[in-house]
Amino acid sequence: MNENIETVLSFLNTWEISNRDRVPFENLSTPQALQQFIQTHLGLTNSIDSLDEVRNFRNDLRSSIQTDLEEMINEWLIVRKIVPRVSHAMGKFKLGFSAPSKESVIDQVLIATLETIQDGDINRIKSCPDCKYFFFDKSKSNTKKWCSMNKNSPTGRACGTIAKVRRHREKNKK
Repeated sequence: MNENIETVLSFLNTWEISNRDRVPFENLSTPQALQQFIQTHLGLTNSIDSLDEVRNFRNDLRSSIQTDLEEMINEWLIVRKIVPRVSHAMGKFKLGFSAPSKESVIDQVLIATLETIQDGDINRIKSCPDCKYFFFDKSKSNTKKWCSMNKNSPTGRACGTIAKVRRHREKNKK
């Protein structure tokens, strides 16, 4: 998994449903929490974006990543003034993206999302139907459905196992 995918996933998962008590939790609840996120995950010292703007972008991205991503991305590209840039190095052309500001959480995550699209990996970013945790599907067939099958996984709460047990119990119910 590359850095762009990790950036997108860490951003998407700043809102989560706790594995312990199943209560939704906002990790970007304060400007200080946003500051901590950008230092840890983006290497920025500050952001020009307000907390509300960042959360609105995150919510848009979460709701559209598996359905109408192109429409949402195109709208944000216009608003944020992200432009494509062609570069040439070692005999190869590469399409990159630039933003008006290097100190914008939204712009950095938007560019990471664009590069994930360009690399052909965006369809491997999925949301668990149970806990809504976003994960990268590394399976060969790209058919992984749940965040995890293991109880103590750092990336979920064994939603796959729970769903299979639930389905088994319903099937064998008399």
